[in-house]
Amino acid sequence: MPERETTHLDYAEEAQAAERAEAWPQAAALWRRAAECFPKHPCARAAADRDQYLASAEACNHRHAVDSKLEKIAKNVLKVPTLKYRRSDQLDFHELSVGQIKLALRAAYEAGRQSERAK
Repeated sequence: MPERETTHLDYAEEAQAAERAEAWPQAAALWRRAAECFPKHPCARAAADRDQYLASAEACNHRHAVDSKLEKIAKNVLKVPTLKYRRSDQLDFHELSVGQIKLALRAAYEAGRQSERAK
């Protein structure tokens, strides 16, 4: 039996799974691949669906950028080595002072302001 060709729907399904795992770069690549192999069809609906795949890829890129900034703030301000779940209370819970939390929130706020100014 011949192997079935991978379709845009297959890539979209994989992209959704990558999003659930918060694997943003992989999800973005899969959304772009789904858009690339979308059937070329002149109707407006097909173009809108392709555009939605590309918009989903951009959203994943944005989430990755935000997560990277938050990770940097966690490391530099809160002295938390990673924001990834490690399934251990000793590794996933941290004692933080109110001052540290305030500095981290201020850093996140400023990062958001700079991001808005860059648009």
